[in-house]
Amino acid sequence: MITNEKQHRSTRLLIDKLKAGRAGLGAGGSPATDPLLLEIQRDALTSQIEELEDDVALYDALRSGQVTAFVAEGLSELPDILIRARIARGMSQKDLAAFLGLKEQQVQRYEAERYRSASLDRLVEVSDALGVQIHKRAELVGDSRMESYDPAAWQAFPIAEMFKRGWFEDFSGSMAEARKAAPELVPAFLRGAQSRFAPAALHRKSVRASGQVHEAAIAAWEARVRQLAERDPPPTTFEREGINDQWIAALVALTLDPEGPAKAAAQLRQIGVTLVVERHLPGTLLDGAALCSLDRHGIIALTLRHDRLDNFWFTLFHEIGHLKLHIGEGEYAAIFDDTESPASSALEEEADLFAQEALLPAAKWNVGVARFTRTEKAVLTDAKRFGVGPSVIAGRVRREAHDYTLLRGLVGAGEVRRQFGV
Repeated sequence: MITNEKQHRSTRLLIDKLKAGRAGLGAGGSPATDPLLLEIQRDALTSQIEELEDDVALYDALRSGQVTAFVAEGLSELPDILIRARIARGMSQKDLAAFLGLKEQQVQRYEAERYRSASLDRLVEVSDALGVQIHKRAELVGDSRMESYDPAAWQAFPIAEMFKRGWFEDFSGSMAEARKAAPELVPAFLRGAQSRFAPAALHRKSVRASGQVHEAAIAAWEARVRQLAERDPPPTTFEREGINDQWIAALVALTLDPEGPAKAAAQLRQIGVTLVVERHLPGTLLDGAALCSLDRHGIIALTLRHDRLDNFWFTLFHEIGHLKLHIGEGEYAAIFDDTESPASSALEEEADLFAQEALLPAAKWNVGVARFTRTEKAVLTDAKRFGVGPSVIAGRVRREAHDYTLLRGLVGAGEVRRQFGV
């Protein structure tokens, strides 16, 4: 079984090598080569190729979130189920280790030996961290809409990471003690945020992700974001009308300012929106989120997973689009985004379009030189013509080309986190 990206890449390379070897059998060889021997060699290579292709196909299906249920004939198959569940959750071995408070190498050893050295307590801990419930079959619990999430399932929360980040603020014990106290710590942590007590009609959620969503991790991250937002609320409530053409133009102008991201926070406060920066939790791959509070304030949360100006501006305007179009009473109270995942719903397509049109309207982009030539000179020329930062143009080129190796010097790498002290 393939368990990580490195194995996935090496397996694909091996398949190509074996196919080339199969194609070369008998080519330029001696006429005396036994045809029967060639056929046996060809069949052996074909069998090996098919087996490896099955492994690749399974890994791809798991990673894409297509598989959420795993059938087992007995407990001996539990280790393979845990490995497959981790992949289906979109978690790396490093992510799972962070959840459990272990070193990455320990998880690698567990999986390499199919958890033979793991205790029953450890197997249960891993199952809980991955959100796996086992009845007559093993099945991933929950869905990407998060409507079935049970906050009482504290075992699934990344206790170790939450402890490391100091989220249990009134707790002074060790990590081991935090694990033991988790049944009390996690509910208390969640009660500290408005999110757990919002009326049902105000708490519909949506998650844009490429794999299976880890509901507990996102719930913990949301609670932390809401707590931080509540500590410094804006002076006015949020009204959608505040996001108008004039306000958007002023925000777009900040893309030309080297300190634009930090200044954007002040402009958001003018219309009742708090900007919160909080790193994503392992396994969530979030870029940002749009939320509303019970006090009628808007919240935009960014993880700065990619420390680049192009990603910052697109994600910010994407979340502003959600606030303008989708967040509010009777609608969604929280929308979470991995902006690199396909826009698989109408609301995500609308937010993508809002961000694109706000930053660089189609009327301008259609006559942009960089759209066709994709050179640094063209990007700088278009940026000056259209009155936006070069990172906006470069980011648009990269997204549309699906090539993130282009224009690396113009996307503002390393220019965002420093402005927020993270």
